[in-house]
Amino acid sequence: ISYKNTTLIRMNNYKKILIVTICIFCLVGCDLSSKKIAENNLKGRPMISLLDGGIRFIYAENTGGMLSLGDKLADEFKFIIFQFIVAAFLVFLFVLLVVKKNIGHLQALAFILFISGGLGNLINRIFNDGKVIDFIVIKIFGVSTGIFNIADIYVTIGIAIFIFANVFTKNKIVEENPA
Repeated sequence: ISYKNTTLIRMNNYKKILIVTICIFCLVGCDLSSKKIAENNLKGRPMISLLDGGIRFIYAENTGGMLSLGDKLADEFKFIIFQFIVAAFLVFLFVLLVVKKNIGHLQALAFILFISGGLGNLINRIFNDGKVIDFIVIKIFGVSTGIFNIADIYVTIGIAIFIFANVFTKNKIVEENPA
């Protein structure tokens, strides 16, 4: 490989890192802004109901993970699981995303959404005494979701896109070994 080719590879990698970072920064900014708006407008106030109760906004602080899983754990374990391990996993995903060459556009989008959601909740937890602000509940056909936030939407959509991209497209992130 010539010097010229190596520089081009590096420049493309820097460009990829820049684009991914900008996307994550914007998504995390939207999530953290929505949590601040929820805190300023919902905390200590009654629930706001729209669409005949189909969408409800109510302030809650979650000390656990999704659906409050782990909220009864000791604070030391919560720190290890919800801050240290989550941070390490998000760094791993970011490095995988920017280093791996054969990640398709859908997988990249899925990773960006997943990283953004995880990072939004992690930042919120770090600066909110181990708690994440949740404020959205959706009720459809009498079935109600748990309370969640925008970061949770990112993670959910990211997982759905990742599954779709790996089940229904030829561009799988896991390389198959020929038999």
